[in-house]
Order: sequence, then structure tokens, then C-alpha cells
Amino acid sequence: MDGGMHGGASGEAWAVVSTEVAAMAARLRWHAGQMADIRRHALSVGLLSWESPAGGNFRDYLAERGRELGSTAELLESAAHELGVFARLVRDAEDQQRGAGL
Repeated sequence: MDGGMHGGASGEAWAVVSTEVAAMAARLRWHAGQMADIRRHALSVGLLSWESPAGGNFRDYLAERGRELGSTAELLESAAHELGVFARLVRDAEDQQRGAGL
């Protein structure tokens, strides 16, 4: 991503930045979805019948990990949203730069 970030870069090099930032946002969204899927699978295992005390502890463990995975997925989704907003700002700046002939 640093191809257009260094001094002396052409306008064309800058145009790559917003695309790369948008791609990072898409990757974060993908990872958030993966985390949500893992959470669903872990929680479904917790729904199985666990008759032993160790099984109950394991279910509690899965529930806690599920909450943590849910929080992580939400944070990733939030970060992806903010990165998408940033990508739009960078794209606007790129458009202004092209409009100014830089």
C-alpha cells in the first residue's frame, strides 16, 4: 500500500491507495464472518447433552469463548466499517488530486 504514500509519487500511484484500503475493509468483513461462523459452531456444540460435571464445565467454557468470539467479530465488523469510510475519504482526495491535475 505504500507505493503512493512516498513523496514524489504520481497521481496514478495515489489512485491505488483507496482501492487497497477498500480491499482491506473487505478482508476484515470476511474475517468477521469467519469468526461469527466459528462462534455458531462452538455454540451448537454447547447445545449437545453433556451429562458429566466436566461436560458442564466444557459447555460453560464454550459459552464464554462464544461471547468472546462474538465480541471479536463485532469489533472486526466495526473496524471494517470505519476502514470503508476511510477508503471513501481517500477516494475523494484522489479524485480531487486528479481534478487538480496532480
